[in-house]
Amino acid sequence: MRDLQSWLILLILVTAGVTAAGYMVYAKNSASVEMHKRADVLARELSSILSIPLYNIDHDSVQHISKIFLRIPDVIAISVEDEQGEIVFDTIAQKDHGLLKAARVNKDDSYMGRVRILLSSDFHEKHRRQTLITILLVGLLLIVVLMAGIHTIMEFILIRPLAHFNKGLFQIAEGDYSTRLQAVKHADLNLSVNAVNSMATKIEKTIDELSLTRDFLQNVLDSMPSVLIVVDREGRISNMNLSAATLAKLKKKSVKGKPVADIFPLLGHDIDKYVAKAITHMETVTLGQRKCPSFGKKKSAEVTIYPLSASIADGAVIRIDDITARVRLQEVMVQTEKMLSVGGLGAGMAHEINNPLGGILQAAQNVERRLSPEFQKNVEVANACGFQIDSLTKYLEERQIFTMLTGIRESGQRAAKIVQNMLQFSRHNDSAMESCVLAEMLDRVIELARNDYDLKRKYDFKNYNVIRNYRHDVEIYCSRTGVEQVFLNLIKNAAQALDTGDEANRSKPQITINVLQDDDTINIEFIDSGCGMSEETQKRIFEPFFTTKKVGEGTGLGLAVSYFIIVDQHKGDLYVESVLDEGTTFTVSLPRF
Repeated sequence: MRDLQSWLILLILVTAGVTAAGYMVYAKNSASVEMHKRADVLARELSSILSIPLYNIDHDSVQHISKIFLRIPDVIAISVEDEQGEIVFDTIAQKDHGLLKAARVNKDDSYMGRVRILLSSDFHEKHRRQTLITILLVGLLLIVVLMAGIHTIMEFILIRPLAHFNKGLFQIAEGDYSTRLQAVKHADLNLSVNAVNSMATKIEKTIDELSLTRDFLQNVLDSMPSVLIVVDREGRISNMNLSAATLAKLKKKSVKGKPVADIFPLLGHDIDKYVAKAITHMETVTLGQRKCPSFGKKKSAEVTIYPLSASIADGAVIRIDDITARVRLQEVMVQTEKMLSVGGLGAGMAHEINNPLGGILQAAQNVERRLSPEFQKNVEVANACGFQIDSLTKYLEERQIFTMLTGIRESGQRAAKIVQNMLQFSRHNDSAMESCVLAEMLDRVIELARNDYDLKRKYDFKNYNVIRNYRHDVEIYCSRTGVEQVFLNLIKNAAQALDTGDEANRSKPQITINVLQDDDTINIEFIDSGCGMSEETQKRIFEPFFTTKKVGEGTGLGLAVSYFIIVDQHKGDLYVESVLDEGTTFTVSLPRF
């Protein structure tokens, strides 16, 4: 607007200058014409006045009248001749420039002489300049007044409203869409004000709707358990959800623009290559199972990369899912299939082994009975055969025959126990399901374990510190005998793990029992600080006949039977988490109802 005002002032000045120049040319030409007319008039007047004095040959009057005419400002010289051509009065000879005019002096159409009059051109030029200066000053004053008036009018009518209009536009352009322009008196400008206010209202409404949509979408993303990370083609983070920020243990704003591989090391340093592949080929890329300790101990994650539409953004979304439960379910399915097949095989083997095993035990028992001196029939038969039963008994004792028979019987009983476990593993438990107080079951199992003492392994459960983290008002619906058997197996395994642990763990043996519950399940944790297990051992721990104990110390059916009782009979879950040389946690998960 200031430029418009400057251009307007310049236009006025140029117009005034051109007008003044034209007026000067016009005034100069007009002054020349006027000067000639005046010279003609003065010459005629002087000739008219001198006609009588020249007629009367009154030279004194001629001179007197001529001197009076010389008093006229622009008359600088006069020359008068009579009819004979004699000079009566002459001052022209003394002047060298000016406008000279001559006129005849007549009296009744008779020639009386001639007058010449010389007018000053400087006088008229000076007068013309003074007139022009006066006009220019008046014109300049009018221009100043006109410009001041124009400036004042434009200031109130146009400049100030436009300044306010521009200020409002700038605020709107800066993002303050709540700004509204005030109405002005300028009708045309007021139309623009109304249009801008309408535009700002629509933009503000649209921004509010977009903000609500953005907040809603962000809330949806934040509520998802999956880790979602938005990256550009170079793998720099542009956005992420709350789960991702929690995993990275950083705020969202602090990681924007940083390489995703630096913030999430589990993705690997080759993640940029997979991101570029997904974007280039516009296809989903799955990186598969990866270890993710950030999710928790022994947790697994699956990484999937989804390309974004090129028309919206040149980037991709990285999704990280906790698939620990899925991996565990797959392992459970494999384990269940394995146990079902082994269970069917074990049932058949158990029935086939049970009959000859019964014969062996019965025969061993009969041999012991037939050699015993306590039975009179044995003494009579020995006397009839011509030897003393006591001598035979002494011989058998010396040759440790009775010890061998006892070993045969114990081995047979142990084999019978294995067959019994196999049969229990392969058939459904017929124990009645009932509501049980969990604390009473655990206390009873701990008491049974305290009475257990292994002479071969030299461990005593009474020396172990058992921490009981459970309430006495928690009830579960289960088979009491079956679940107590599982608890006893897990506690005895924990005690044996403490016995085989390193010296530091054996110096402070401790077993912790935690009971955690939610709306649907109850989880019972058996935690020991023993020797722990390798990953390979954990994968096979529930297999029938798999054991890490020495030959003769375990059958490998304790955990298999426990798994069968919990998973198959109670529709629960039994899983293990262990770190070698640090300890083991067995978790029994049972439905509450």
